[in-house]
Amino acid sequence: MERLEIIEALKHLPDQIEDETNGLPDTVLRFRPAEGEWSIKEVAGHLRDYAELYAKRFYMICSQTDPVLPGLPPAGEGESVRQHNYQDADLAALIPEIRALTLRMVDILSHAVDWTRLGQQPGAGRRSLKQFAERAIDHEANHVAQIRALKAQQGVATE
Repeated sequence: MERLEIIEALKHLPDQIEDETNGLPDTVLRFRPAEGEWSIKEVAGHLRDYAELYAKRFYMICSQTDPVLPGLPPAGEGESVRQHNYQDADLAALIPEIRALTLRMVDILSHAVDWTRLGQQPGAGRRSLKQFAERAIDHEANHVAQIRALKAQQGVATE
């Protein structure tokens, strides 16, 4: 992907989440298909956490030389979702947080001069700013698809 395509794709993530969840009843937002799986609210919370994480990573790559980047809590992403209790979160309040963090990512990437700068992710090795940005898009696209699948499992039409 080209730089502007990456920035535009990231910029529209909050709109996609809002479009997919707008007007859904709480029963749909809280539905978990199986024990240990996430609801739409929890997926949105996870996306909020990742927007914050990627904003930190992007900033570190742009401002430091070959930084070791923060990862998820040792217990993993599922533990983070449970700790924040996203199942009981107000999605209408969560989406503006996702939007603000995503716009921070977009701002950092828009001002980045060198997209070949490197950062180290423990367990995954070195990657460039561009590679991390592309990875963020893939991650978020997978979770938007997960939201659509959760809706479909409940017979809610997706757009």
